[in-house]
Amino acid sequence: MIKSNIPLYEEIYKKIKESNKIILHRHERPDPDAYGSQGSLAELIKINFPEKKVILVGKESPSLSFLFNTEEVVSDDYKDALVITTDTANFPRIDGKLFTKNNFLIKIDHHPPLDNYGDINLVNTEVSSTCELIYDLYLYLRERYNFVINSNIAMLLYIGIVGDTGRFLFSNTTENTLKVASELMKYNFNMTEVIDRMETISEKLMRFRAFIFENYQIYSEGAAYLKITKDDMDKYGVTPGEVSSGINLLRSLKNLQVWCFAIDEGNKVRVRIRSKGPCINDIAGRYNGGGHPLASGATVKNFEEFDFLLDDIANTVNNYIKNNSKY
Repeated sequence: MIKSNIPLYEEIYKKIKESNKIILHRHERPDPDAYGSQGSLAELIKINFPEKKVILVGKESPSLSFLFNTEEVVSDDYKDALVITTDTANFPRIDGKLFTKNNFLIKIDHHPPLDNYGDINLVNTEVSSTCELIYDLYLYLRERYNFVINSNIAMLLYIGIVGDTGRFLFSNTTENTLKVASELMKYNFNMTEVIDRMETISEKLMRFRAFIFENYQIYSEGAAYLKITKDDMDKYGVTPGEVSSGINLLRSLKNLQVWCFAIDEGNKVRVRIRSKGPCINDIAGRYNGGGHPLASGATVKNFEEFDFLLDDIANTVNNYIKNNSKY
């Protein structure tokens, strides 16, 4: 248990206990950690406080919607409700913001704390995922208040950890991450079946992934990119969210350090950036974004502005290569 978080754990417990209605949000274009942390916390509250009303909010992701359903809400639903966001670093990325300043807001996250928008901000950048942080919160609640979890909560936490660690291959995988995963695997869920279902894709998306391999470009030494236009997405019948799911396909390219997708969404271009070493969240922060040092997102007005972002990436990669002789 992370002892430095205990005062916040206690504050969160008290707010949940005193609230009859709790509404949980996640970030836009949710990934497994967003789904897993939101869903696991909701069910943790439900089974330990069965008298409370718990509502989950957020647009569905095609590859993850089998995990649980969200609800449509209106402004009146937020009257006297406690609001909790999980895995959402900054306020603009919250999916569905019908709550107001009258609602007490709890933020639970593991991204660098650039936007402490909550009344309580439980943020720990040392954990692999928000799901790992939720599990640590559970350990405190189990020790202090006899909380329990079930196999579905364990499954949701596990997929969030698997997602954000790249199946335990990324550098954010720690000894504690593996310990938590091993504890979760003691519960009765079919790990292989769940992961396979998450990663099953349609034929149109499979063909689009061939497009990724055929059309990515090398921008400079160690840096690659792919521009995806609306015509490209229309041709293959894929959505921006489905496009983003292929970002790590380029990871295995020899000598690659940083790569990104620029996805045209009409009135803006969303940029997904990934790295094997150079810090990229500061770059994302300069372009209306943020995230982790090795996994971030940004937003630019158009492809012309995206070229400036590419220049920043190239400079960062060049400095990184110079300072790391093995490259």
